[in-house]
Amino acid sequence: MNALSVNNLCFSYENAPSAAVDDVSFELKKGSYTALVGMNGSGKSTLARIAAGLLEPGSGSVKVNRNMKVGIVFQSPRDQIICGSVRRDTAFGPVNEGLPDSEVELRLIESLSSVNMLQYYNRRSLDFSLGQMQKLAFSSILAISPDILILDEVTAMLDQQAREEIYKLLDELNERGTTILHITHDIYGVERASDVIMMRSGKIVWGGTSRAFYSNKSLVLELCGEKLKKSTVKKVGPRTVSLNVNNLAFSYGANKVLKDVSFDLEAGSLVALTGASGSGKSTLLELLAGLLSLQSGTIHGCCRPVLCQQNCDAALFENFAGDDVAFGLRNQGFRGKELVRRVKNAMDAVNLPFEKFAERQTFCLSGGEKRRLAVAGIIALDSDILLFDEPSVALDGESRYMIMNLMRRLADQGRTVLFTTHNRDEAAFADRVIHIENGCILTGGKSRKEGEFIEPERLKEIRAISNSFMLDGFRKVVFGRNAGNGILGRVPAILRGLLFIGFFIGTALVWSLKGCGLMFLLSVLYCVLAGHSLKDVLKSIVKIFPFILVFLFFQILFGVTRPEDTIILSKFGFSLTAEKLLVCMETLLHTECALCAILAYTNSVTEDDIIDSVSKLFYPLKKTGFPVRYAVVLVELIFRFLPLLAEETACIIKTQLVRGGLGKAKGIIRKIRAVIPLIVPLVIQTIKKANILADAMAARGLK
Repeated sequence: MNALSVNNLCFSYENAPSAAVDDVSFELKKGSYTALVGMNGSGKSTLARIAAGLLEPGSGSVKVNRNMKVGIVFQSPRDQIICGSVRRDTAFGPVNEGLPDSEVELRLIESLSSVNMLQYYNRRSLDFSLGQMQKLAFSSILAISPDILILDEVTAMLDQQAREEIYKLLDELNERGTTILHITHDIYGVERASDVIMMRSGKIVWGGTSRAFYSNKSLVLELCGEKLKKSTVKKVGPRTVSLNVNNLAFSYGANKVLKDVSFDLEAGSLVALTGASGSGKSTLLELLAGLLSLQSGTIHGCCRPVLCQQNCDAALFENFAGDDVAFGLRNQGFRGKELVRRVKNAMDAVNLPFEKFAERQTFCLSGGEKRRLAVAGIIALDSDILLFDEPSVALDGESRYMIMNLMRRLADQGRTVLFTTHNRDEAAFADRVIHIENGCILTGGKSRKEGEFIEPERLKEIRAISNSFMLDGFRKVVFGRNAGNGILGRVPAILRGLLFIGFFIGTALVWSLKGCGLMFLLSVLYCVLAGHSLKDVLKSIVKIFPFILVFLFFQILFGVTRPEDTIILSKFGFSLTAEKLLVCMETLLHTECALCAILAYTNSVTEDDIIDSVSKLFYPLKKTGFPVRYAVVLVELIFRFLPLLAEETACIIKTQLVRGGLGKAKGIIRKIRAVIPLIVPLVIQTIKKANILADAMAARGLK
């Protein structure tokens, strides 16, 4: 019996030079395990989205067995998380299906247990490593009990242990009868499949058993690329240290990410930084690049390192590929023929020929092409110290081989190259491996003999980039806040919501000065009971006070003076009356009361509390036909979209800072001018993320 049939399928993106999927036909038998492979840009992801019902085909058809349900898991774990907590995110699909609470709870427990995440039932969904997030994404799709599971590069961003756990889960699901279509470049993923389909330029060019695939050496070479061969060239002459890191430690709040990290890097070396997801690798690279301020320890280098981020989507912010590579060079002052020459060299180096790709729109590129373009934008800066965060992730074999050998050539030219990786063969390809676990260097930290000396006058201290402060606020949004504190945190969520509404309305109804004064004292007490210290409450009141004064000034200036008012001062047509002062005092107290109420409520509730309260408040309207589910989802999306957008904005800012953008934002006018380059890429990313979230919700049955 066929689980899924694809017949003469065609699909083209607007403005794309060729079809993404071109006359594709194949069948998946029930209970089969098929690997879908091919070069970056060959149409695999597009085909997967059409098969999952997320894209309408241009022509042709996809037929799913009427008794079967399709589930899809995407490459990027963050793109699939819809709700702010593990419990609500996993339950999202079953709730959309209208299942009773008991069945939803059963599905939730079963799916979380299958990925070994049940112990995190009440945790925030964004507090995990990428590997844990991917397992959460799996559990959320498993909760809808799919018969056909489509996987789009789901292991590409995972460390070795997390990857093995996902593969073990897939084997178990397939043994239980789940039909699996796995898009992958990972040879270990292909080995688990019983059948293989290969695509090239939107067409299927090969199909058969995995045994037949492995017997065809040319196909295997196309998938895996050539074997990485470690350089046998021995360096002669004195060893020159280009970067020194000494006693580095860093924390995000109470979370200690790095602890007493020390090492040096030599000029002309290719160094791999390894460790599990969440071990502190990306944070270390951001500290070296000056995107984070040092908390303790020192960094000295021959120049400021430049960083190519893992999130290549956010690293591309210009409309056209050539302009994106040129961004950093323009900030360095290059113009005309020299600018074009450098852009061409960088694009050609990553196998994106300038003549073919320079005028290609960045959002039309495949995932692999975007990653290579991000690398081109960094190597174009011609820095002596280059940092790459997972530069080969999700690349096909040929592209991976090219990127790894490009980094080798850069090192052979005398540059210092440090890259993170989860792949053992890539680590073995490097001259040296630094392994980090739980924020500490376990191996590879020392490259020099004891007693060797670094000339302090040659290496300059590396501090945070001047405008890196712009990232601080976004980090707070991404990492969330601790809530549900104080005495009020023990009160049922619905009562906390009603207390807030009652307090807010009560404040608005009281207009006597004595009444306002009493409500102000009660609002301060409300904040303290919610877990705020009296000092923090007063600080918040003082911060907003200047803005209120400006408003009150205009209220006095333009307020109407009545004949019966008591005039205190009258000059130049302006009258200051006792009544105006009274209104100003009442307005001031009203505003401060409202501020305190908001501070108290937001500190006494968690995101789950708010969602549950909204559900209960709207529940009586359910019988009237009011779409309560959509109202709840809307609130959930607000909470999900804010940190998601903040993270994307932070990634754009990081890339622009690394490439010399955003200027020296001193003074209000300069700060405004510095922010303008963020607007267009941020709008583009907002639209993209909105579409991705819409797909994630549709994949879990929200219609």
